[in-house]
Amino acid sequence: MAQYQDTAKTALITGAAGGIGRAIALTLAGQGWRLLLTDRDIKALQATQQRCQAEGLRPDVLAVDVTCEPEVAAAVHHVLRHYGRLDGVISNAGVAGVVESIADYPTEVFAQTMSINAKGTFLCLKHALPAMQVAGGGSFVAMGSTSSIRGRAHLAAYVASKHAVLGLVRSVALETIGTGVRVNAVLPGPTHTAMIDAINGMAEQHAGDADSPVRRAVAAPYGEPEDVAGTVAFLLSPQARHLNGAALVVDGGSTLA
Repeated sequence: MAQYQDTAKTALITGAAGGIGRAIALTLAGQGWRLLLTDRDIKALQATQQRCQAEGLRPDVLAVDVTCEPEVAAAVHHVLRHYGRLDGVISNAGVAGVVESIADYPTEVFAQTMSINAKGTFLCLKHALPAMQVAGGGSFVAMGSTSSIRGRAHLAAYVASKHAVLGLVRSVALETIGTGVRVNAVLPGPTHTAMIDAINGMAEQHAGDADSPVRRAVAAPYGEPEDVAGTVAFLLSPQARHLNGAALVVDGGSTLA
C-alpha cells in the first residue's frame, strides 16, 4: 500500500473517469502521487476515487468541464490551495465524435469534439504551466492518439483534434525550454476502452464494418489502459527529464507499416 510522504508530488488528471484516465490515476496513486481527479461525469469519477480508496489512497475529485476556462483555472487553484504546488498534469479528457463522412458530419459535433479535445488541452496548458513554473518544474502530458499522426476515414473531427493536440505540445514545448517544465504527448493506438467500443459500434451501424475507422496498418493486438498509464508515469518521472516535445507512440507496432 502506497503512503503519501511530505515530499510527495501532486498531479492533476482530466478525464479521470474513463478507462485510460482511471488507469493513470491508479498507477500514479500507487506510486505515492497526491492527485486531483477531474471529469464531467462526477458519478464515474467517484467510482475512480473509490477504486483508489480501496488501495488505501485518497485522491481529491472535482467536476470539471475542460471547455470551460473558469473551471479549468479553478482546478489548478484547487491543487495549489490544498497541496501548495503542482508537479504534473495529464490532459486526458477527450471524446470521439461520430463516425460519418465529411459531407454528412454534423457541424455541431465537429465543434464539440474540437472544443473538448483541442481547446481543453489548450486551457490546461494555459493555466497549469505557470503554476508548474512557479514550483520550479514539472511534467505536462497531453493525451494524443495515433490519430495525431495519421488519418482515419469517417473520423474527421477526432483526427483533426488529435493533430491539434500534438501541435500544441510541439509548440508549447519550445516555450518551456529552460523553465524546468516539460511538455510531451502520449499517442495510444486502439486500446480496450469504452471509447473504442463506441467508435466500433458506430462504425458497425454506419457501414457494417466495425473496424473501418480504426483500421491498422499492422494487425497488432489492442492495448490495455495500463499500457498507456505506464508510459504516462514514465514521462512524469525523473527518468524522462530530457524528454520535451516528444510524442511517445503506444500501439504495439500497429502504425509501423
